[in-house]
Amino acid sequence: HGPVLKPQRCVPDHRTTMRRQHLLGHLSLLSLALAANGEAAAALSSSSSPPPPPADRGRRAFAGLLAGTLSSVLFQPFDVVNTRMQVAPAAARAGMLRTASAVWREGGAAALWAGTVPSAVRLAGGIMLYFVFLGEAERAARAAFGELRGAAKGALDFALGGGSRTAAAFIFCPITVLKTRAELGGGGGGGLLAQLASLARREGAAGLWAGIGPSLARDVPYSAVSLLLLRYLQQRLRALGGIPEVVAAAAAGAAAATCATVATQPADVLRTHLVMAPQDKRLAALPALSALLRQRGAGALFVGSKARVCRRMLMQALSWGIFQAVVG
Repeated sequence: HGPVLKPQRCVPDHRTTMRRQHLLGHLSLLSLALAANGEAAAALSSSSSPPPPPADRGRRAFAGLLAGTLSSVLFQPFDVVNTRMQVAPAAARAGMLRTASAVWREGGAAALWAGTVPSAVRLAGGIMLYFVFLGEAERAARAAFGELRGAAKGALDFALGGGSRTAAAFIFCPITVLKTRAELGGGGGGGLLAQLASLARREGAAGLWAGIGPSLARDVPYSAVSLLLLRYLQQRLRALGGIPEVVAAAAAGAAAATCATVATQPADVLRTHLVMAPQDKRLAALPALSALLRQRGAGALFVGSKARVCRRMLMQALSWGIFQAVVG
């Protein structure tokens, strides 16, 4: 028999052991890095996910529709008196109360509430668009500039107030033309759509958007000044403490409307004269202003201001009070 061979056991040398230890170390570091990277990616994904759609759009639209409808029904007589005084020199000399009494004698309650339907459409739609546009613009401004304070916040409120009103004033200008003519007894027959169609056939786009320049010159600065003062006065009233938010919003809205109405009254007078001028005698805004000053003097630019201040003050108090109660 030959010699018996014993199996030899393979013993790893020192280099092999070191390689294994290095490999295990690299694998453990790689697993930790992957875990940390996964957590960071999850956090980044959650932070960059798009925000949910704003929940207050519907509430803003509802607040605008409600405020506009109630304002047109409750305060339309002030607008009728304001329009009569701006057009008729005798009514301007008589004053607000005597003009209202004369309108009542002519046609009773129906005459004082003349133009309520187009007024309701214009105010409800206009205030609804204003509240919605304002909310979207404020949201975009916060995303772009962050939270502003002091003079920068005031400048932003001024710009947002004017910009949000521009689109609404342009869209509802044809309704405003019908409302003004109805207040002076010049409304056509049929419903609102039939009257718009008739106006378009007779006078075209110039008739539908008659007085659009003075309308924008009235509404855009009015809304800019009004929102600026509203936000400032709300902050002052909150600082006093103990005043409910709805009451503070209504009071601030009334005070802001008073100042803004007086500042924009000349543009309202000029708009009324342009709307009521016959088509063949309708002038541009500046020539019409020059003719008005020559015929009736500078005092004509503020005729009807008391009636308009009363209406705007009450309307703004109601609108912002409703807005605060519905939107918050």
